[in-house]
Amino acid sequence: MAHQVSVFMENKPGRLERITEILSGGGVNIRAMTLATSSGGWGVLNLLVDRPQQAKDALTAGGFAAALREIVVVQMPDAPGSLGRIVGLLAKSGLNIENAYGTVLREGQGAILVIDVDRTAEAGTLLRTSGVTTLEDDAVYRL
Repeated sequence: MAHQVSVFMENKPGRLERITEILSGGGVNIRAMTLATSSGGWGVLNLLVDRPQQAKDALTAGGFAAALREIVVVQMPDAPGSLGRIVGLLAKSGLNIENAYGTVLREGQGAILVIDVDRTAEAGTLLRTSGVTTLEDDAVYRL
């Protein structure tokens, strides 16, 4: 299974910059990210990187609370209904999406969706057996 790096951080000027400095200094490339903050000024930064374990270790050494989270990454058509089909399959099976983010690849190459779901292995199996393309770790890390 692929992993994302989740970082608990105070949302104030310079924090995100420091995280990017730590990662670039360690030769880690960020492929995608999402940042969600609470009204209390704290947030969770989720990163899809090319070397998740190295990123986690560097961030922890730099004083950040970081963890690896298993994810499922799917490739889907860039067309109406594609996202609905995937989330519908998960919902009908009682699988809860805890976090998700996606992007369109180059024109005509479809889109990817990163899914942080409560039962990752089960979700991956369900999606594959339903004809959804899931990406292997090496493909995810070189997106």
